[in-house]
Amino acid sequence: MAVTDGPCAEAAEQIGGFYLIEAPDLDTAIDLCRILPAYDIEIRPVLDIG
Repeated sequence: MAVTDGPCAEAAEQIGGFYLIEAPDLDTAIDLCRILPAYDIEIRPVLDIG
């Protein structure tokens, strides 16, 4: 596993779908992504405006 801080996925790497998860921190989000099949995963925070 390699963790990097950008750049974002290239345009050639189209989004095939997404998961919206709730996690208390980045480390927990990374651990949750370990159960997914091995492919490029980009983790982005979501702003809660509610």
